[in-house]
Amino acid sequence: MSKETSIELLEQETVPDDLILLIREIFKTDRFGRPVVTDGEILYNGYQLLKQMPHALEEEILYYRFYKDREQRYEALIAPHMVDLKPQPFNMGSGPDSKYLYCGEEPSHSVRLSPYKISKIPVTEEIYHEYNRSYEVSGSRFPVVNVTWYDAFMFAVWCDAELPTEAEWEYACRGGINGPFFCAEEHLAAHAWFSENSKGSLHEIAQHSANPYGLYDMLGNVWEWCLDTYDSEFYHKGDVLNPVNLMVPGNKSCRGGSFHSFTDMCRPAFRHHEPASFYAYDLGFRVSKR
Repeated sequence: MSKETSIELLEQETVPDDLILLIREIFKTDRFGRPVVTDGEILYNGYQLLKQMPHALEEEILYYRFYKDREQRYEALIAPHMVDLKPQPFNMGSGPDSKYLYCGEEPSHSVRLSPYKISKIPVTEEIYHEYNRSYEVSGSRFPVVNVTWYDAFMFAVWCDAELPTEAEWEYACRGGINGPFFCAEEHLAAHAWFSENSKGSLHEIAQHSANPYGLYDMLGNVWEWCLDTYDSEFYHKGDVLNPVNLMVPGNKSCRGGSFHSFTDMCRPAFRHHEPASFYAYDLGFRVSKR
């Protein structure tokens, strides 16, 4: 069955028997607990549909298949790379007097976050390969790239983690520094691979200095998918506590800049966005856990 036919079935409002059979097929796993179907968009559509189905069906298909052993996967693949953050209120976004100021960054506003964990490195090819065996690994210490938002979201679900919200990502990136960067602008090359020092190439993780929270590559090297749907006006209407925009449809937010980016894009406040089905060789992700 083609991807287009599968998605058409998954978008039906009723739950015919052939749809249930399709979802069972979609969420099959191999003997190591890895999904057989690795197309993130198909998995995501099935995942959302299961949330609307009777609990017994959701339990059979998700809890005894896709979720099975995910706590152990988290401990083995993700937990060694996680950093605990106990956030203080911080100013998210950019003020009108900022040196760099782009659409969607205003107004600067106070945000409070509950404690959470975030990975100190982007998810690597080696880690992602444990989920998707068809993903070609060029080196164990390169960040995974060419993954859609759907791919990133479903990988996080599979290993009992989440994508960080924009607010969580920005707080982590700032490292407790209330300024345009977490370092002096002239020292950015000591922390990030970007247009001035990358020579147009992707680099291995953690080759530069960490930010004040011990997180690597928050700026530059690869853009990182966030959980939020992008809205340029969200800062005018978002919650003060744990803000996140889960409205659909819409492009998904990505943060941090990449090895192609100029200095002004490699800032904690800079907001970028792409369709959820978009993928690129300078776009990856890291995970969080609340």
